[in-house]
Amino acid sequence: MTIRTFDFCALQFLNQWLEKEASYCKSLASSDIATQRQALGAAGAHFRVARNLPRKYESERSLQRYQPVLNILNELGSVTPSNMVEIVENTRQRISSEYGQRNVLSLTTKFLWLKIKSPVRIYDRQARVALGTPDGDFVAFNNAFTAKYAESQDQIEKACGKLVDMASYSVRPNMQQAELRDLVSSQWFKERVLDIYLWNQGNA
Repeated sequence: MTIRTFDFCALQFLNQWLEKEASYCKSLASSDIATQRQALGAAGAHFRVARNLPRKYESERSLQRYQPVLNILNELGSVTPSNMVEIVENTRQRISSEYGQRNVLSLTTKFLWLKIKSPVRIYDRQARVALGTPDGDFVAFNNAFTAKYAESQDQIEKACGKLVDMASYSVRPNMQQAELRDLVSSQWFKERVLDIYLWNQGNA
């Protein structure tokens, strides 16, 4: 049986972040709307969620691709640990209403994460299976994720700490150690390492 350790998952996410997701976050933070839309398009393909937003719901209203989603994301207020679940649910409902009431929970959390990072947790089938929570229940998923992180925090922090000396194993081998240290010590980075770990478990 193939095993994915926290060490493995930390390096996996580091490369995934440097190669792809960092650019999506940067582009979403741009003041240029076309750049933001392009980021959502690339992220939708990366996370394999684009199919959940059929183009017909945009073309019928002569809207650019992803414009309804972008409008919703750009109207967000402050997201905190205490209101995160409520904001995820409200955002999910709003996006769903723009696209024929489709199931967009996973997509919503992924796009929200790119926009905000922590405290948003990414919901997907593999992580849900690994945590053993009911399908579509984000409250249960978030609670289970929080418990799993608390249980695994020491292992995750050790795995992330090792990355400081592993720049040569990344897609940016010349990355400065101080920059790498700041990156891997971020709470959002450590939570995504758990996300990758759970994804691998649920996909086994």
